[in-house]
Amino acid sequence: MYRVTIYFYILKRRKDVNGACPIYCRISFKKERASFSTGLKAKLKKWNKQKQLINETSELDSAINNKIEQIKSHIYFHHSHLLDKGDDFTAKQVKEAFINNGDKKTLINMIEDHNNSMQRQIGICYSKGTLKNYKTLINHVRAFLIKEYHLDIALKSVDTPFIYRFEAYLLEETMCHQNGAMKVLQRLQKVLNMGLQRGYIEKSPFSIYKFKFQKVQRGYLSTTELKRIMDIKLDNKTLQCVQNMFVFSCFTGLCYIDIHLLKPEQIVEEENGILWVKTNREKTGNISNIPILEPAKKYIKTMYSKERVFRPICNQTVNTGLKKIA
Repeated sequence: MYRVTIYFYILKRRKDVNGACPIYCRISFKKERASFSTGLKAKLKKWNKQKQLINETSELDSAINNKIEQIKSHIYFHHSHLLDKGDDFTAKQVKEAFINNGDKKTLINMIEDHNNSMQRQIGICYSKGTLKNYKTLINHVRAFLIKEYHLDIALKSVDTPFIYRFEAYLLEETMCHQNGAMKVLQRLQKVLNMGLQRGYIEKSPFSIYKFKFQKVQRGYLSTTELKRIMDIKLDNKTLQCVQNMFVFSCFTGLCYIDIHLLKPEQIVEEENGILWVKTNREKTGNISNIPILEPAKKYIKTMYSKERVFRPICNQTVNTGLKKIA
């Protein structure tokens, strides 16, 4: 009788930026092999090739090792089940029996599917900033699952109580404020709606969930305050650029990312001498034609380069600079 052999290994060539490599499983049976990704990861220096496990130094390591043992146990079960049926089968069929058993689609799988689809549509339907938000979502979900002693959870097991526990985790264990937590949950809802549309789940766990946003009283600058910022004389070139970007934003209504990406060719002068900003908004894709008022003109007299109106400065630096100017 042919024995089934199970071997776990890491794929070094697919190491991520954190030094973690995906863990693969190889099933050998009747001189045939079939491999698949377990969805788990291990750092190269912690992987024990002989034991086919991680050298444990954390709770996460222990959870991953337990998952590897579970996978091994399930593969043996499906191999035994196929033997009992008496039909001839291959290593590939053992793999398929394991992968296709029950609730194969998991929450992490679903978010990854969503994010991979979004990645392919960057510049078409989505911006890099939007994708970044969904990468933050998967990080929050992974951390929450580890806290609950899971590495992943079947998509069909994500119910309304899970959503409320995740909400509590976001508010109590992370830096999310109330509205920030609601935004994370809205993104999770979008991912689960995709699972609903694809038939992975029959009902959304958000169907009876109530989002609770807090009203925010947004402040605004008075004319006097804006003039004070415009009149400040600055020696620091970075602060000067921050000042220019901010004042130009006030007079055009453009947000940081639109000003950050603004190109000289998007500043158009019409026959009557009026200058316009003609651009597609980065977040919405909407076309905007905005007249440049007289006070704002002096901030674009000297272009930074042929590609940019303003010197490229990250949003964090702009926010820090504004606090110093204020």
